[in-house]
Amino acid sequence: MKTLEQYKLLNALRPFSLVVAVIACGLGILIAWNEGYTHGGIAILIMLGGILAQSGINLINDLEDLALIPEEFQQQQALKNRIHRNVKVGIWCFVVAALIACYLVYLQGWQLLMLILVSGLLSLSYNIGPINFKQRGLAIIQVFLLMGILMVQGAYLAMTGHFSYSVLLHSIPASLLVSLVLLSNELRDWETDTRDNLKTLTVRIGYENGVRLYWGLVLLAYLLAGLFFMNGYIAHFYWLLIPLPLLIPINRYLNADERPQLTPLTGRFFFLFGVSYMLTLGIH
Repeated sequence: MKTLEQYKLLNALRPFSLVVAVIACGLGILIAWNEGYTHGGIAILIMLGGILAQSGINLINDLEDLALIPEEFQQQQALKNRIHRNVKVGIWCFVVAALIACYLVYLQGWQLLMLILVSGLLSLSYNIGPINFKQRGLAIIQVFLLMGILMVQGAYLAMTGHFSYSVLLHSIPASLLVSLVLLSNELRDWETDTRDNLKTLTVRIGYENGVRLYWGLVLLAYLLAGLFFMNGYIAHFYWLLIPLPLLIPINRYLNADERPQLTPLTGRFFFLFGVSYMLTLGIH
């Protein structure tokens, strides 16, 4: 079970994970910028809205932890108070993000509205409702779509007012590594999730298979980036060598009994990959 310290507002925000919104929105904005849609104010609103939306998700997801607090736990009420406080802050994050979204929809039209509604439905389905991606062991697919492909495409759409097949292709390598961040969280918490009977993908397939999937996602992201380079979709593949040294400490944690730094390190790897991937596109 988590400690009282872990429910402090800053810790509950999971700041290391917010790089997902920064990279996903940044990639969509950059591609639009290179196509001549150089709207600085809109770009700032998109980035702010994406960060607030992810912050809201991070804070509200702690609601499910209420059921895991033992009745006899000495700090039970303090834990509950912090969770409820964090949920309230998360709701306000959603409110501000929704106001930004309404303005962007006003500027760009119904296609953006439809994408936002689909994204909202996927977000709510993470750990509630009939789909419940987490309980079915499908959370990495949900974040691949929601925090990867749809967020990149949404940022591009909010800048340009239209969809793009090219943006869909460009979003796939980064989206795979969004799933990697969540998978690292499942691998870190495998023992406690197994004990609490949480049916995450790693609990279902086992720790060793989870590690194999981890490396498979890294390899697939690089293979796709390599294919894009060979076909002229990106330039200067050498930028993508920058994140590779981080795989050394990551491998050490994957083979350790305790893995507290696995998720923050994976978040840094994703961030460096995302920045390097955008450098391959350049700024025109």
